[in-house]
Amino acid sequence: MTNWIKKLFQNQAIRYIFFGGCTTLVNLISYAIFRHFLGIDITIANFLSISLSILFAYVVNKIFVFESRTRGIRELLVEAGQFIGMRLSTMFIEIFGVVILCCVFGVPDMIGKLLIQVVVLVLNYVFSKCFVFKDKTPKEFLSPEELLEKKRIRRCAAFGFVIPAVVVAVSFAVNLVYPFGDHGVLIIDSLHQYLPFFTEFHEKLVNNESFLYSMGGGLGINFWATIAYYLASPMNFLLVLFPKRNMMDVMALFIVLKLGLCGCTFSWYLAYKEKGKSYFPVLFGTMYALSSFMIGYYFNLMWFDSIAMLPLVMLGIERIVKGGNGKMFCVSLFYALYCNYYIGFMLCLFSCLYLLVQWISAKGLTVKKFFTSALTFGWYALLSGGMAAIMLVPAFLGLGVTESAENKFPWPPKLYLHDASQLTSQFAFVEPINIADHQYELNAFCGILTLVLAVLFLLDKYVNLRERIAKTALCVLLFMSFDTNILNFIWHGFHTQNGLPNRFAFLYIAMLLVMAHQALWHVRYLSGTRVLIAAAVPLAFTGYSWWTGLGDREFYVYLATELLLTVYGVLLLLYGLVKKAREEKLFKRVLVFIGVAEMTATAVYGVSMNGTVSRQTYLDDQIAYEKLMARNEDGSSFYRSDIDSTRMRNADMFMGGDGVMLFSSTMPASTVDLCKALGMEARTNKSGYVGLTKLFNDILGVRYVESKTITDRLYQMEQVDYEEPLALYRNDNALSIGFMVDSDIKDWDIDSGNAADVQNEFVALAVNEGPLFTLNQSIEMTDGGSYDIVIPAGMQAYLEVTRKTEKITVSTPDYTKSYDKYNDHLYDLGCFDEDEIATVTCEFSENQEGSVTANVYICSDEEYQMVHDKLASSQLVTDSEDGSYYVKDGKIRGTIDADQDGTLLFSLPYDTGWKVKVDGKTVETYAVGRSLLGIDLTEGSHEIALDYTAPGLWEGTILSILCLALFFLTLILENQRRLIPIPAEEGMEAAIPVRKREEEETEELLSEEES
Repeated sequence: MTNWIKKLFQNQAIRYIFFGGCTTLVNLISYAIFRHFLGIDITIANFLSISLSILFAYVVNKIFVFESRTRGIRELLVEAGQFIGMRLSTMFIEIFGVVILCCVFGVPDMIGKLLIQVVVLVLNYVFSKCFVFKDKTPKEFLSPEELLEKKRIRRCAAFGFVIPAVVVAVSFAVNLVYPFGDHGVLIIDSLHQYLPFFTEFHEKLVNNESFLYSMGGGLGINFWATIAYYLASPMNFLLVLFPKRNMMDVMALFIVLKLGLCGCTFSWYLAYKEKGKSYFPVLFGTMYALSSFMIGYYFNLMWFDSIAMLPLVMLGIERIVKGGNGKMFCVSLFYALYCNYYIGFMLCLFSCLYLLVQWISAKGLTVKKFFTSALTFGWYALLSGGMAAIMLVPAFLGLGVTESAENKFPWPPKLYLHDASQLTSQFAFVEPINIADHQYELNAFCGILTLVLAVLFLLDKYVNLRERIAKTALCVLLFMSFDTNILNFIWHGFHTQNGLPNRFAFLYIAMLLVMAHQALWHVRYLSGTRVLIAAAVPLAFTGYSWWTGLGDREFYVYLATELLLTVYGVLLLLYGLVKKAREEKLFKRVLVFIGVAEMTATAVYGVSMNGTVSRQTYLDDQIAYEKLMARNEDGSSFYRSDIDSTRMRNADMFMGGDGVMLFSSTMPASTVDLCKALGMEARTNKSGYVGLTKLFNDILGVRYVESKTITDRLYQMEQVDYEEPLALYRNDNALSIGFMVDSDIKDWDIDSGNAADVQNEFVALAVNEGPLFTLNQSIEMTDGGSYDIVIPAGMQAYLEVTRKTEKITVSTPDYTKSYDKYNDHLYDLGCFDEDEIATVTCEFSENQEGSVTANVYICSDEEYQMVHDKLASSQLVTDSEDGSYYVKDGKIRGTIDADQDGTLLFSLPYDTGWKVKVDGKTVETYAVGRSLLGIDLTEGSHEIALDYTAPGLWEGTILSILCLALFFLTLILENQRRLIPIPAEEGMEAAIPVRKREEEETEELLSEEES
């Protein structure tokens, strides 16, 4: 028996399975201790348990499984580093997999961890066998040229990451960004949308909550669609390692890392293409990562994982055209689509065009090679989209219910501008665009050197004519798209962009840099005349622009551009004259240094122009809200809370509440329409709190309102608490998340008239009462006018402003507040025991003429109370001592005693993802008022269960698994066919005469050896 066991253990696979099982036990036991005995959250417990198992696995795999021998401490450290590096990748797969199984598909965490161990066990064996404990290949087998090539490629990638990351980090520090001050870099949408979404995602990770749904805003949203657009980056799982208070700071860190990643991939791509012959790729990688596009739009951090994949997508296409497989193309495009489908779409469209460029540029492209590469490209492109379907399908269906789905194709074709002013966006020290009212605004600066080299590329006789024409044509097409409505619409995903123009400009920048890099490699072999022409053309255009004011730039922009063009022109001319390798190396370093210095200066300038926000101001609100809720929550059923400020559009979610207000590209159009119809402040993809009547505060379950307006009563609610800087107001009449109404509510039409008409119709259909709101008076307001409004005793009063003005100021006995810009909505003037006076003042915007109608509606407080009592008579009970009734994100359990047949109306947006069961049986749902969820319910006591699954999630998941299997099957079949190896990269110097090249390479090698 002993001999049999010894013989069995001579089999490496058996040893691996045994010790793999031991490693799994270490993993599972430590996880159970961390998770269930120490109470650590799921992600951190996973991280700690896997870390322990990795250390254990390295020791047993090295000694007992693969019996690896290392010579010296350095080789041991390298081997250990490779092992840990490979296991870190499977650690991510395990952490990511467990979280997905638990928070998306509802699998218990221990079962999810067991299931994911099977995948991890297989991957760990493959990685260990093929990459870590493999036969060591002596470095003597590599030639000096190969060693130098590998070292330079690695160094280029490293410098390509470090330089942009350090520059951006220093720029943040200069602008006193935390921890160097109390500022944050999140501006515009990143403050209003992304920060609250990141905060919500953090809370879901920490508390093991569903990723599919969130009650945090908009009455409830499909959170999986939100993840698909804003939060899909795997880097976001690191949020769990940081406190909730530091989400703004973590996002700033992510910006630094992601811009570094963009520089890293671009530098690696160029270094690989030129076979590590120079450090020029570091310069161009820095130009890519610190371009005005990246600096101007860095607050859109969810884009940059996908943007970093562009160089890998390009290299993958080049390999396909050369006869290789599409593995790199498929994986990089899949990752781009997974992380952000919006940028991923742009990459898909660009890939088709870049494939065409490569076909035109290819030497010796036969009909067979053409069709083979076309089929390879098409197959791998389909696989990449299919593997990302778990995100793409739900995202597509989610977008189908937003206002984006209503975009119309622009016709007729037109140009936004009729001059060359967009070219001046490539001048030095042009202030980056981060938000704009015009479609033609552009971030295209990527270094002044590229202006010279782009012209030189056209004159470069060492690049074949077809390649020059094809690449230039693609650049011209991209540039034309900035100024042409139809092309712009297509590049933006068949969507008219809003506020962030030309989001595809990174594609143009990448193409320009690729062409510039190619030209720079050949500049030494081109005549001085060509170099002079290349420098003279942009110099002349800059001078013309300065003289005529083209582009309307500051004088220092033209001056700095002229000076830099002159410097680069002189350097390139001198570079072409050098003969010795040492002189050439010196000029290369000087050129790289000046280029990096230029990009550093413009990046620091751009970050300063973007501006910052006060970090503590927003944290004070969050802290105050948490303290207020901790003191006032009574543990009763679900409620909503809102803040009456629009300083942060998703403040409810950021502070930790469940509210009505929301700003998201994935917000359903029907929810926006409902908010508009009720008289709330709402427009494309967003809604605020202001404008709700007392009745609909009740109906939507708004129990608390937070405000910086300090008074005894606000919006007919009593102040119950205060924590600097917020006062808390309570609505005791807020209804449950579900309540019974008459079945006639199915006929409610939210387009039936103004806000008073819509609410009167609701009352009539729901409880057979009303009309509740009546018109008291109309006012024709003019610019600067101030108008008194009498509020009758015992009457609720509301002011409806029918058209936007520059500013509306409302003053009541309770409060005085001003509302700017988007102020065409309802205003709660209050309800008092005696007659009172409210005052409204109107200021027009520039060029606004005529008058603005303001209507005053009143409502008897007694009649309102009667309506409320009828609505409150049969409500869904969602709290119980044993915890069997509850409201969670995407899951509701409750009971109701219906006093008659009717409609159970939920204050939830209608969504086909909701599955409702009554007494264990699935029932049909329908939309009430095109926006709210309703079901038919008979008289009596019923158990109600609601569960949410994002539409398309299961279909997308199945498609992803199928395409992932097909991807691996394709790789296996291609390996079995033993495809002809991909032709090696010729390098940038391939077109240069052989004798010149050999002489220079010999001299350069001797110089490197001396160094």
